[in-house]
Amino acid sequence: MWNRFIEVATFWSCKFLARLFPPQPKPLPRQARLILVFSTTGLGDGLFDSAAICSLKLGHPEAKLIVCAHRKRQSVALHNPCVDEVVPFGKSPVRQLRLLWRFRRERPDLVVVLHVNEEVYPLAYWINRDAVVTFTNLSERYSFLAAHPVKVRDTQRAVILPLKVAQYAGGSAVPPRMVYEVKADELAALRVRFASWIDHPYVVFQTGGGRTLFWRDWPVEHYVTLIRWFSDRFAHKIILTGGVENVERAGAMERACPEVINLAGKTTLTETAALLHLAKMLLTTDTGIMHLGFAIGCPVVCLFHDLYPATDYCPLDKSARYVALQLTRSHPQQPPSARDMEGISCDEVKHAIDGMLECSR
Repeated sequence: MWNRFIEVATFWSCKFLARLFPPQPKPLPRQARLILVFSTTGLGDGLFDSAAICSLKLGHPEAKLIVCAHRKRQSVALHNPCVDEVVPFGKSPVRQLRLLWRFRRERPDLVVVLHVNEEVYPLAYWINRDAVVTFTNLSERYSFLAAHPVKVRDTQRAVILPLKVAQYAGGSAVPPRMVYEVKADELAALRVRFASWIDHPYVVFQTGGGRTLFWRDWPVEHYVTLIRWFSDRFAHKIILTGGVENVERAGAMERACPEVINLAGKTTLTETAALLHLAKMLLTTDTGIMHLGFAIGCPVVCLFHDLYPATDYCPLDKSARYVALQLTRSHPQQPPSARDMEGISCDEVKHAIDGMLECSR
């Protein structure tokens, strides 16, 4: 109840302030001095924004480009070579006041709002209301705070939407490719930590996604069947990955198949990225790790629920190596459930893995 009150009060306060001090859509700088990019939501969204960030840097090569990213997911921006500085974003008023205090003084002449939480819009408005550029496809609720709201009408592809905003703000044309560069010292640290097996061929099985969209997860029983088939057919080691929310699922798979190496809840995002860099293949449902695999260039077999079309989220880069399996329900309008993904059979996944590893030989 309290959170809802704060949300409503914030919205109408912003409405009132925007009437008193409306943002003016002044011409954007041809060569910006300081660019502040907000990209504060999930891992996948941060990767979708990575191409747009490169576009901005190439279009404004002399500018200092700062990315404000969620404090728990800064890794994506830190591994983008076009980013000059990363500052953490947090929802607490104290953190936001610190950001406001800093950037009101530094006064960026371009404020680009990409995939963000709603509380970012008032913050961007107060930093420099006449220089805010954002896209309104995902939400038009706070579009009145942006001097330059951009409606992208010709696509719903997750990488293209922020890229169109960047190009509106003076960014250069770049390939619509997610960016994440694994560093040499990270690979060296991984080799030390997992010295007993890291130089042997291995594949990564991502055991699930977040709790909110649990119905996108493939059943544990299907994973167990697949692991047993894979172990009989291939010499590769199987590495299980996942966050703390996947520890229970991964534990069930490990108990049924003791030959796996269970790293769920035991690696950082940076370490998982390094694992994918060296892996022969990633099997995953529609998760942030799937997008990380795409960005790194790991061969991916990905399983999609029918509420998330693979065509909107898979790479546009024709050199990308992936197989996307799309669930097809007979009644797609029904609310999603935890059993939906049973509709993608083990045989379909086996066939996709066979083809992927055959191509990698």
